[in-house]
Amino acid sequence: MLKSCTCLLFTIGVFALETEAQNFDTLLNKVVSNNTELMSSVDAARSELFTQKSENNLPDPEVEVEYQWGRHEVGDKFDVNVTQGFDWPGVYMARGKANKIASEAMSYLNRSNYIDKRLEIKQNLIDIVNVKKNMKVVKERLDLMDQMIEKYTTGMNRGELTILDLRKLKIEKIRLNETMSALESEFTLLESTLVAQNGGKECGDIIAAIDNYPDDTILPAEEYEKIIEENDPAVKYSSLMMQSQAQRVKAERLMQLPGFTLGYHHSWEDGDVFNGLIVGVTLPVFSTRNKVRAAKALRRSLEYDEMTVAIQKRATLKSNREKALALYRQMTSYESVLKNDNSTDLLKKSLEGGQISLLDYLSEMDYYLQAERDYLDVQYRYHQTLADLNKYKVLD
Repeated sequence: MLKSCTCLLFTIGVFALETEAQNFDTLLNKVVSNNTELMSSVDAARSELFTQKSENNLPDPEVEVEYQWGRHEVGDKFDVNVTQGFDWPGVYMARGKANKIASEAMSYLNRSNYIDKRLEIKQNLIDIVNVKKNMKVVKERLDLMDQMIEKYTTGMNRGELTILDLRKLKIEKIRLNETMSALESEFTLLESTLVAQNGGKECGDIIAAIDNYPDDTILPAEEYEKIIEENDPAVKYSSLMMQSQAQRVKAERLMQLPGFTLGYHHSWEDGDVFNGLIVGVTLPVFSTRNKVRAAKALRRSLEYDEMTVAIQKRATLKSNREKALALYRQMTSYESVLKNDNSTDLLKKSLEGGQISLLDYLSEMDYYLQAERDYLDVQYRYHQTLADLNKYKVLD
């Protein structure tokens, strides 16, 4: 059963023709490319990386000029000092390694943010497809109700039907219109959300083209395990940030060693010129207190984050896969009953043949309408779950 499910298609539609996955993905990628939140997150990560790199710069050189006036018989005095301070040499190497690892980690962070945002946009498009499918079903019922009202109005005028029958049809139409209004409101909200995701650009053409769910497959459980271990950018990011912090711990330890100041001294006094070197030593007795402990604590925190992220990812993927399989079984059960459904025609013939009353007809129509919408709800939840489950397929 599980092996057969790996070949299942995302979309098993019975109410509309299928749209190719390439079309869905092309439209999805169009919105993703316009998303300003992704652009912002990339620059934010770049800014953080540059900030870390700036901490590994040497302090600025210091230039001091001193001029002193003396008595005429003594003369004036002129001094120039140029000095450069620096930490223990190994500090810069450790920080450099930390920044190099952090730079690689940021690329995975950007990738993880991209995948998450792409999933968010994809699920919004799936929401739009779901609402459009429900609107289509309700619209068909409204069209049928208009036909019935027109027919019953003519029948009532001829004295063949009562005004009560016509009222029942009009009340049913009011209920359907309320349902359609709720769907239209939901559609408007989803449309405004998509515009925001599209960088504020109008996307009526995208919404018009999105009629069906994307095409995808449920992968074997071991494939998802492999993705987490080898390709999940969030896990990679956590791992690399832990390695980067390990180098920062090393840098903080080296910061406890002395720092140095080297410089050049030029002095002019009473016609004589003096040149010399300046050598100083900084003893980090106070400035480095608790910094190593703080760096170690952060490293341990990142180690736990790495383990937590991997554990949570495995649990979520396993849960989503089981949920997707359960929804698929439920969906195919509906499909086996509703595929090639002719309940509307059969009910209409029964009503016209006098086998059922108008009230029975409306009750039965409402029952089958709810069944269709229940099916659409299962189909929608199935595709939402699969979108989350397969969000890393963009890495292929």
